[in-house]
Amino acid sequence: MAILHVQPAPSEEVAELADLLITWATDAIQVRGRFTWALSGGSTPQQLYDLLGEEPWLSRFPWASTDLYWGDERDVPPTHSDSNFGAANRILLRRLPKPPHAVHRWITEYQPAAALADYRTKLYACLQNGLPQLDLVLLGIGPEGHTASLFPDAPALDSQDWVAHVWVDVHRSWRYTMTLPTINHARHVALLVTGQDKRAVVDTIRRSPPSAHWPATLVRPTDGELHWFLDEAALPGAV
Repeated sequence: MAILHVQPAPSEEVAELADLLITWATDAIQVRGRFTWALSGGSTPQQLYDLLGEEPWLSRFPWASTDLYWGDERDVPPTHSDSNFGAANRILLRRLPKPPHAVHRWITEYQPAAALADYRTKLYACLQNGLPQLDLVLLGIGPEGHTASLFPDAPALDSQDWVAHVWVDVHRSWRYTMTLPTINHARHVALLVTGQDKRAVVDTIRRSPPSAHWPATLVRPTDGELHWFLDEAALPGAV
């Protein structure tokens, strides 16, 4: 069963997640020596990254023992305005007094086969019971129910590979993404959603059985925890 976190406003929502991130990171480092976290793209996670670049979170977060990954990435150069890595780098990474232990960005300068092979190698360092096991995968949800770069009825939803290079027709663009086996093997998965415009899709996903038509319904950690972080505007039934 998913764990629901609801706050009155996005600022309070991301602050709660930031505090919990520190707890998860501290616990992971005590047990395994590092914290492995797959970041998400999108505007709402950027609010979290901005907060983590401020005190007291900046000093409290154990960056020196943190390995950063990205759950998905646009197939554009890292300096492109659409790059998920580029956004996180501008908003957060450049503000850190010292860099994280490792920053595992998608090497979009490579051809797709080489970029996928490179990311499999990076994920292999987290191998546990035959699959990469990250401590946290942070996700958002699109208006049509996509998450990471797994869109409705896409062939990648059935992939048993750890990663995929996918064509997103609605955006007329190529993207890289972790697949469901990788996402669902994480110790924690956090869905971060804000705004009244997401209320209907949140309601649909939380009520619906698993379906390729609503990819976020397929996010069901096998052994880990699923957390929903919502502001009241995104909460179904809110006035």
